[in-house]
Amino acid sequence: MNSDSRIPTEKPAVLIVGGSIVGVSAALFLAARGVTPVLVEKHPAVSTRLRAKLFYPRTMEAYRSVGADQDVYAVQHRLPPADHAAVVSSLAGAEVRRWRLPAAHDFSDVSPSPSAFVKQADLEEVARAHARTAGADLRFGHRFLRLSRHDDHVVAHVLDPAGEPYTVEADYLLAADGNSSAIREGLGIGRSGSKAVAHVMEIGFTADLRQVLDGRRLALAWTGLPERAFLSWNTAQDRGTVSVTYDPDAADPTAAFDTARCHDTVSRALGLPASRFTVTGTRSWQMGGWVADSYRAGRVFLLGDAAHVTPPTGGFGANTGIQDAWNLTAKLVSVLRGDADPELLDDYEPERRAVAGLTVEQALLRLGGRAEAPAGSHRLLSEAAVAIGYRYRLPGDDQGHGLPEADEPGRWRGEPGTRLPHAFLTGRYDGLSTHDLVRDGRYLVLAGPEGHRWARAGRELDPRGAFLGVALLPRQAGSATARPADACGIGDHGAMLVRPDHVITWHTTRATPNTTAALAELTRRALQPARLCRSMTGRRC
Repeated sequence: MNSDSRIPTEKPAVLIVGGSIVGVSAALFLAARGVTPVLVEKHPAVSTRLRAKLFYPRTMEAYRSVGADQDVYAVQHRLPPADHAAVVSSLAGAEVRRWRLPAAHDFSDVSPSPSAFVKQADLEEVARAHARTAGADLRFGHRFLRLSRHDDHVVAHVLDPAGEPYTVEADYLLAADGNSSAIREGLGIGRSGSKAVAHVMEIGFTADLRQVLDGRRLALAWTGLPERAFLSWNTAQDRGTVSVTYDPDAADPTAAFDTARCHDTVSRALGLPASRFTVTGTRSWQMGGWVADSYRAGRVFLLGDAAHVTPPTGGFGANTGIQDAWNLTAKLVSVLRGDADPELLDDYEPERRAVAGLTVEQALLRLGGRAEAPAGSHRLLSEAAVAIGYRYRLPGDDQGHGLPEADEPGRWRGEPGTRLPHAFLTGRYDGLSTHDLVRDGRYLVLAGPEGHRWARAGRELDPRGAFLGVALLPRQAGSATARPADACGIGDHGAMLVRPDHVITWHTTRATPNTTAALAELTRRALQPARLCRSMTGRRC
């Protein structure tokens, strides 16, 4: 409790610390489903630093579910196309090799949502606007100070922009406060992996790159060896960075990267004389590849860079953090609505920590000779498999033995722990994707065209559709060659149970003699729902 009665205390269900893309996405996902979070972020505005600039279909599917995707695509459509990368002699010089970024491939056969190529700051602005519209309380310029934990709540001490203290007493706290997370460090949670794969000096510059790029669809570029500088720029093509690695034992980076060296490095990377650009500053940072040893301490959860740091190769980092938020907020909504037992939250760490381990491994493998590959499969997977086609290991799943941890998304056929296969539908759902049938933070009983017994069982379990939606797939596909029921692996008479985050918890290809009892047990096992217990027994279980 607050020891000083003069300091005001607020009591939201969820407090989020950190307002970058992961924190603000968590706020959006919660608010869109009726849970009003408070978010505090020490910075007053969106960071102008160049960060992520590509977002894979699975991430855009999450935004589609809360109605924010089209505003993201609208930002992209106002920009010059930028979906390729290249190795260059310099940005103004010859291209040695060019390739289309894997995120730009056509995923229309496996997703209703194309990748988005926008800078992270623009995505954050869209997510902020939608979160506020949905009711989230976003507080920028508010500084988190310290935390005290209790069995049934947490208390955060915060300073507002005027320096006035207040406390927030919440049921749960989501720590999205970055890779140097004060909350993680305060909890004493360690990290496993490579904390410094490489030391990087990032040199910022302003320049008019429109003539240099000359309509080329480049999003980023590297110069060749030996320096192998990495070049990135904003979507307005008037500001960017040149990043080079350095040996911290050889010299002090501040002294080594003096004004002359910075100008020379940028000039050679851009292929421009010093009169054509201005160096705006430098920033040294460590490229890491690690995963937190735990994602949870009681009612505090880590997500995003507080939980894992991924090298930029592959563009997985921000996407992985957004998927943390998508997974965890779906569970929190079920618990806070009273649909699920709080034990459901225990599944967050094993699910997301395993995915982070796989993702970090794959990003490190893409660094080539610049980093030692971690222990693991050492098999390079496609970007689609890593960012879209990963599988959760679900408790009690007897069907998952021998399945890969990730695969090409089009190869999955409704296996538990995988993402719901996408198919455009006909009939009463004309124009919708199978993903659009998962609504309002509810679970979904999705049955084949002859799966009426499963649909009836779902309606008997939850007559008002409070926590369990029901849908029958049409016989024919919308625009794909495979029938939706076949794409989902359930056939005409089967069914599957789908979580609010589009993850399949169970499926079958046939009906059972007592579908209602069978579905009740399956739902109880997946959700441990309080409402289901009340509907079946008249009391809370």
